[in-house]
Amino acid sequence: MKRIDFKTAFFLTLILCLPPTLGQASEEKAGAYPGYLAIEPSLVVNLAGERKTRYLRVEIQCYLDTAQDAERVTLHMPLIRDRLITLLGGRDADQIMSTEARDRLRAELLEKLRETLTEVAGAPTIRELYFTGFIIQ
Repeated sequence: MKRIDFKTAFFLTLILCLPPTLGQASEEKAGAYPGYLAIEPSLVVNLAGERKTRYLRVEIQCYLDTAQDAERVTLHMPLIRDRLITLLGGRDADQIMSTEARDRLRAELLEKLRETLTEVAGAPTIRELYFTGFIIQ
């Protein structure tokens, strides 16, 4: 009966153990979603005001279902940022200070972003939108 030398045993062990390790890495990567993706850096826009110049600084997180959704959002991030700046800029500060007004604003932004992403990417992609920072100065 032949004996297996150390090198052969080592390579057989390596070959048998390597594929499950690779499979686990791909599962972990795919398991990152559903999850959140930040729109960074935060957005700063001018607000309408009669007396003085006012600004809104807002930090936004998108809730996404899949890694493919994250890739789509990342690919179209310049368009998303432009759309958000356009939609947020020029609003009256007094009209977005209440909690209810912020909720309406968040729903409006989500709807507009989903429409935009459907046009350019073929799918609405973003499930939810959250304000993680909202400061009016």
